[in-house]
Amino acid sequence: MDYYGEASAPNEAFVHSALIYGSDDAFMDVALPYVEEAIDAHEPVLVAVQSQNLENLRAALGGEPEGTTLLANDEWYETSVSTREKFASWAKERIGSGRARLMGEPPWAVGNDALVRDWARSESVINVAFEDLPLSLVCAYDTREPPREIVEHAHSTHPQIMEPVGLSPSESFEDPRAFCRRLDSLVERPGGRPATVLDFNLADLQEVRRVVTSMAAAAGLTGSRADELALAVNEIASNAVLHGKLPATLRIWQRDGELICQVRDAGDGIKDVLAGQLTPRLEGIGGRGLWLTRMLSDAVEISNRTGCTVSIHTAAPEFALVG
Repeated sequence: MDYYGEASAPNEAFVHSALIYGSDDAFMDVALPYVEEAIDAHEPVLVAVQSQNLENLRAALGGEPEGTTLLANDEWYETSVSTREKFASWAKERIGSGRARLMGEPPWAVGNDALVRDWARSESVINVAFEDLPLSLVCAYDTREPPREIVEHAHSTHPQIMEPVGLSPSESFEDPRAFCRRLDSLVERPGGRPATVLDFNLADLQEVRRVVTSMAAAAGLTGSRADELALAVNEIASNAVLHGKLPATLRIWQRDGELICQVRDAGDGIKDVLAGQLTPRLEGIGGRGLWLTRMLSDAVEISNRTGCTVSIHTAAPEFALVG
């Protein structure tokens, strides 16, 4: 077997692995050879990792060799879906007739269950979204920081684990749809009383946008960010009245550091656990609203327990609690 299984893989095969490390040296033992192999094979490589890991890689490589793109993860990562789209676009622009390599390190929002689940779903969905790309993607997990749950997600969402001795199958890997369905079953209603409750129908969508924009401004969101949140909620509210079943209700919670906008209708719910996760087909006319909402939001969660409930999470600095 090749050191990382790259040369032996078919040129069109997608290889998705997790690098689980507990020290700077353990990261470099795997990451540096991975990047050096890409350089030797003339494969374009993008690395977006923690700042310390980035500095260590640059020092070992003597800078940023031709064909490599080295970034801190806070420069690259946005929402889970928009970041996945960026990875795919970067690779497609450079692959040509060969392969490309990626290495990323997601910014886990430890302590926020919804955001952790959102990123975990994205890690799983990558197996579907990138399955036809001649691409290798390594996702790094620092065991010194995240709770055990996040490391368990790494094993559940990556078919292979990358170690200095090579790639090995993950015994805990789950089918992406089964994994997303399991996480969806954990979604709960936010605690406490919502700051805003608004029943609405098709004629009330303008009021829905006004209320969301007002709450966003009070939360300290910039003009464009407030507009994006209003657009995201409007897409879900429109789906609720056009494709769901009345009554439909908007509830907004102010939580520590975030706004949660929740839209509920009495319909049968969204049955596809990957709804809005994959890039809509150009020739299609449906499915874009939920995809756009995921692109614009820090986390989107769906529950079909009683009707259909879609929760949209957005960072809100003015609501951060001071200890």
